Amino acid sequence: MLAKIGRFVDKFHKIILAASFAVTFIMLFFMSRLQMNMQFTDLLPKTEKTVIEYKNAMKNFDTLDSIVVAVKGQEKDIKNFLEKRAKSIEKINGIKRITYENQVDFIEKNFFLLMKESDLENREKALTGDSLKDFFYGVNEGFENEYINESESGKIDKDRVKLLNFLSFLEEIILKIKKNKISPEDAKRFVRGERYILSPDKSMGLLVIKSAVSIDDFENVIKTVNALDEYLQEESKKYNVEIEMTGIQVLSRDEMVISQRDMEISSFLSLALVLGIFIFSFRIIRYSLLALVPLVTGIIWTMGLTYLIVGTLNMMTAMMGAILIGLGIDYSIHIISVFLEERNNGMSIEKAVSSIYSKAMRGVSTGAGTTAVGFFMFVFSDFPGFREFGLVLGLGIICTLVSAVFLLPSLLMIYGGKIGRRKSKKNLLLEKSEYFLISRKKSSLFIVVLIVIVLGSKAGKVEFENDMLKIEPKNLQSVALNREIIDKFDFSSDSTIMVSDSLEEAQKIYDRADKLKSIGVISSITSYIPFEEKQKKRLEAGKRIKEKTGTSPDSEIYTEELAEELVRLENNLIELGDLSYMGGEEEIRQKCDEILEAEIISELVENIDNYRENLEKSQKVFIGELQNIIRKSNTQNTIGLKDLPDKIKDEFVGKNKTYISTFYPKEDIWKSDFQKIHMKEIDTLGENTTGSAKIFLKVIEISATEGRKILILTLGAIYLVLLADFRSLKYATAAILPMVFSVLGTLGLMGWTGFKFDMVNIIGIPLIIGIGVDDGVHIIHRYLVDKNIFVALKSTGKAVTLTTITTIAAFGTLMLARYRGFVHFGILLTIGVMFAYIFTLSLLVSLISIVDKIEKNSEGDK
Repeated sequence: MLAKIGRFVDKFHKIILAASFAVTFIMLFFMSRLQMNMQFTDLLPKTEKTVIEYKNAMKNFDTLDSIVVAVKGQEKDIKNFLEKRAKSIEKINGIKRITYENQVDFIEKNFFLLMKESDLENREKALTGDSLKDFFYGVNEGFENEYINESESGKIDKDRVKLLNFLSFLEEIILKIKKNKISPEDAKRFVRGERYILSPDKSMGLLVIKSAVSIDDFENVIKTVNALDEYLQEESKKYNVEIEMTGIQVLSRDEMVISQRDMEISSFLSLALVLGIFIFSFRIIRYSLLALVPLVTGIIWTMGLTYLIVGTLNMMTAMMGAILIGLGIDYSIHIISVFLEERNNGMSIEKAVSSIYSKAMRGVSTGAGTTAVGFFMFVFSDFPGFREFGLVLGLGIICTLVSAVFLLPSLLMIYGGKIGRRKSKKNLLLEKSEYFLISRKKSSLFIVVLIVIVLGSKAGKVEFENDMLKIEPKNLQSVALNREIIDKFDFSSDSTIMVSDSLEEAQKIYDRADKLKSIGVISSITSYIPFEEKQKKRLEAGKRIKEKTGTSPDSEIYTEELAEELVRLENNLIELGDLSYMGGEEEIRQKCDEILEAEIISELVENIDNYRENLEKSQKVFIGELQNIIRKSNTQNTIGLKDLPDKIKDEFVGKNKTYISTFYPKEDIWKSDFQKIHMKEIDTLGENTTGSAKIFLKVIEISATEGRKILILTLGAIYLVLLADFRSLKYATAAILPMVFSVLGTLGLMGWTGFKFDMVNIIGIPLIIGIGVDDGVHIIHRYLVDKNIFVALKSTGKAVTLTTITTIAAFGTLMLARYRGFVHFGILLTIGVMFAYIFTLSLLVSLISIVDKIEKNSEGDK
């Protein structure tokens, strides 16, 4: 068969060249349309319940994941930007809705119905007072009832941001009283909170943006994120603020940009390194350039077919360029090695090309076959990300092989006339190494087995990386910002969602979620429509508070009683600081200390008579506005869906009258200890929870399971290929045994060093077998021709060494990537291929020598 192909190439090499370049031109067109798709839902099986729930929710709510925008700067600049420019963001093409302020008017009108019973009880005395003395008395009572008397650090921990905000509010109120700057807005803030979403230290404001583009529409996601980013950066300069973005759509955009850059740089460097190694080894530039032609052509064919079959590249198939360069060049190396060897021996071009098919092509074909089988085994995975990877890279191996088998010999027929007639320099180091392996085969075998035993003792200790952010690029702004938001607001943008068929169901879910310690923020329509029974109880409480509330503030200031309450407040801050210290809530302790050390309370107490005029004016404004709010508040009617502002309904009510609840974790979801606690709690809410965080974790879970399955399938399939090729159990076993040792060595080294698997590099272990077995295949095939292991090593050793160096060089370029998933993949494959080379040469020599000896003894006995 191979001889027929050789004769065909000899006869039709010009037609082959023309056809190859025509196909390449067509595939270049399709390749130009190929794009990256970093969407994680496409990496999971379509039958996965988390994905089904996610896509069903997307149909009803258009988009689920938010773009979170952080505005940093001085408080006045942040508020100025939010007030004047935030609304205009909705005009950007692709933006559906923006939330930058709380529904303060609705909350203020219905605050009795929206405030929890415990909060109403704790604030009742502060709300119903007629003077500042009554107000601070109520504040102290609420403080002591809610935090001091309970002495539970868990309560302080759950309300950390709420407490910090209230402490900042108290500090600001006291300062404004002293400066006579109290306004009606301050009383409103006490009742319904801040208008804007600000961090407790007022250094960051948040905007939550919903795009009109589904995450599956990746091209338009990129356009929307880029347009938003460009607008925000331009506007930030006008308002003296710094603006950053995070969220799944921003992270996807960042991943795409960085991954494309990484792959372009990696592919270029791979080609450059391979060319340099080729020139250095063969010392003939012409053949080095010729070797790259079928390689580049094969990669172009692969990318064109990828567009036609798959349509896009994902984060795994994005690595195809560097992988195929590292593997595809091997075929050219073996072909050109034989061609130059024969030409230097005086053969004509035609006979040298013919010799390629008799001496090299079987090993090249088998080596490519085992590698392709290794890739195609991924097609049997239940994990779509793996299936695409296996299909694309398997096709890539076939394309580069076909290009090498037909295109390279055709090029050699035309451009292989001159070879320089130079004697190849002996590689003394390589020859000495080969001699040592043969003469010390028992020692070599002992050393290899000892190394594998030592390394293999830790092979079962390799852990799987559960932190998805550990494979993201370092210093990625969107990742860093997410963690900064956690520190300032006690919630992460890595949310989980749940869709309910009724308001009653949504309300029950909210109540269960509100008791979970790992949830930081719950975004639900229930926040605006509590249970009917709860609303009725709160209406009664509101009526009671209204009856106790005066119609106007006291005109008199009770300085002595007010001073006592302020001193009591100081003591409560001291005790709260101590409780926070014991509970590990450092920020609350620091805030208490900051207020106390500034002496704003003690200075007011000591000079309270000097501030009488300011106190009178502040009391009139602040208490007067509190009374005004209470008089106007709703204590007659419960809230129904029809009473909600359209903005609230748009956010929480789906097209089919379902209701969405979003749960934001209190801490970093990617910290393994917290991750286990949070996901266990989330699962108690119901089996139809979904969202970006849960999808990410499913990707990790399935990739770990599928990686082990693919490893077993690859070993079995490649062994069958070797049996079919060698038609010998002993030679097939001899070829694959070094790969088993290589896997054990690689796993062992990972175990000793703490290097973890992740969802990207997990695919490296099966590939090590598919890639590394090539060396053994070429050596055994040459041995079967010459029946002399030294001749086989001497003839094939240089090519095997060169292919190993080029493979490592190509994979090594992945270590320069910013995307750490690519870096980890490059490291793992480099280690595995190095082990495969060392164990193949050392172990194979010993195994073949043992087989030789057994056969000779058997023949002698006969």
